[in-house]
Amino acid sequence: MYFHHDDVLIQSDKVKIFVKKSKKNIIFDDYFEYSFYINHFLFYHIIMNAVDNEHLILVPCDFSPLAFQAMGHGAYMSKAMNCRLVILHVTAREAEISAMKKKLCFVAEECMDNFDIRPEVMVRQGSSSYSVIKAVANELNPALVILKTGGGIRTIKILSGTSVPFLVIQGPPAGNVLNNISFPINFLNQHDEKLKRVVHFSEFFPGAIMHIITPSGKGTEKERAVAMSISLMNKVMESQGIKTNFIKHDKEKNTAETILELSKDMDMIVIQMEEASSFSKFFFGLREEKLITNANRIPVLCFNNEADFISTRRNRS
Repeated sequence: MYFHHDDVLIQSDKVKIFVKKSKKNIIFDDYFEYSFYINHFLFYHIIMNAVDNEHLILVPCDFSPLAFQAMGHGAYMSKAMNCRLVILHVTAREAEISAMKKKLCFVAEECMDNFDIRPEVMVRQGSSSYSVIKAVANELNPALVILKTGGGIRTIKILSGTSVPFLVIQGPPAGNVLNNISFPINFLNQHDEKLKRVVHFSEFFPGAIMHIITPSGKGTEKERAVAMSISLMNKVMESQGIKTNFIKHDKEKNTAETILELSKDMDMIVIQMEEASSFSKFFFGLREEKLITNANRIPVLCFNNEADFISTRRNRS
């Protein structure tokens, strides 16, 4: 019995999936693995394939040296992701809008000279640049916002107030190619949305190795479940032609310290923003703050919850 889809051909009697994109088969050990793939990864491909590629990357610019470095990241990412690049300046005075737009146009020309891409320009008025950036991000629904870190807590307030992914940077791009990307995933919990994002994000950086950092569950009743999750993910990654390296550790969870220690040689870290319980609201963002202000100045790509992520993609289609 066969079922056809744009991406896959499923031969259900043998629990085998043929992925047209990579021309490879995924053969599952049992129906549990097969069902997991259908319920999660296949649904994700349907959502992502409906997305219009003509979206944009937003880069706030206050004309500081670090803002120009963020523009370098934006130029590289917009080429890799085939997105428009938009630079945004926030001014407190309405009378300055015209002058700031002219100044921003000069910046756009400089970006063209240095990175071979001419961004669109946008100037908005507001007393709080962080509030305006958040509002514009929610209004435009960009594929990505590239934000210079302005202190951990202030940056976290923007990240937690929007469903848009943010790339937080502390310096210039290390190069034109991302070779090693760190994805901390806790397989002791169900982080299906993170697995889907690994697949989607890797499409833009086909040469990169995705380093999956996870607690091993060693010595606990969850050790077998972790091993099964890794086995399944490895099959999916291989079928998509994605280079994957699993880094297991014996800690109970992926703390900021563990992530940074295992990611010190990476070109980027991708994290899921954690949602605190009512008991621990005071501590919300502390892990993220440590990561985005890391001493090695590694860029950190931050996602919020899965419902917002999928909703964002549907709205763009």
